[in-house]
Amino acid sequence: MKSKIALFTALALVAGSAVAADDSGFYVGAGIGYGKINVNENKLTNNIDSFLFPYYSVDKASVSQGATPYTFTVGYKWMKYLATEVSYIDLGNANYRASISCDNVACLGVPTYDDTGTAKAQWDAKGWPVSMLGIWPINDTWSVFGRVGVFIGDVKVTAKLVNADSSDLVCGPNNCARAHESASSTEFIGGVGTDFNFLDSWTARLEWQAMPSLGNNKTGDGNWNNINFSVLYRF
Repeated sequence: MKSKIALFTALALVAGSAVAADDSGFYVGAGIGYGKINVNENKLTNNIDSFLFPYYSVDKASVSQGATPYTFTVGYKWMKYLATEVSYIDLGNANYRASISCDNVACLGVPTYDDTGTAKAQWDAKGWPVSMLGIWPINDTWSVFGRVGVFIGDVKVTAKLVNADSSDLVCGPNNCARAHESASSTEFIGGVGTDFNFLDSWTARLEWQAMPSLGNNKTGDGNWNNINFSVLYRF
């Protein structure tokens, strides 16, 4: 994954080097937002069902999709119309919860096993977006911009099965209470936003960002969008 980040960063730097001007310079920033991870609930349910088979199955499931992502950014402005950014972003997580019941005589009426339980799963992603920004200055204070880039990161899902006492659920000859899947992900990321310059070297930014796809069949997949507020400092 690090080699991909280096490659995309180098390409962005080469693309911008031909248009450097007096408005050029480095900047750094940090931000926080409110995001929504639209995880495919059916795929998560199917994955958990296959993990529980043949002892338990999912009866009813729900997903809490709200998240609080945060970002750290390093950028270079080549001219007043163009900038390159490399960021680290933690997209937050979506939480899955399902009630499960026993489908196998091995756990019916046997003290070792429980007839019902709860499946809990946490789906999260984090990584490194590399982006180009096209900027339209409105005046010396305000500007608007569009973002196109690539997100290079990891998606993971961690599942836990518990009984009514919140103890690990046992199924079959072995304890199947916990599972983990992860996958690398390289996806398109885009956004639009506005910058407000103040105090000479500072900028306040409000931006909408989105990725149309994240994850795979093993981790479960979905899409992501985010309203982010950040503060930038120009050197």
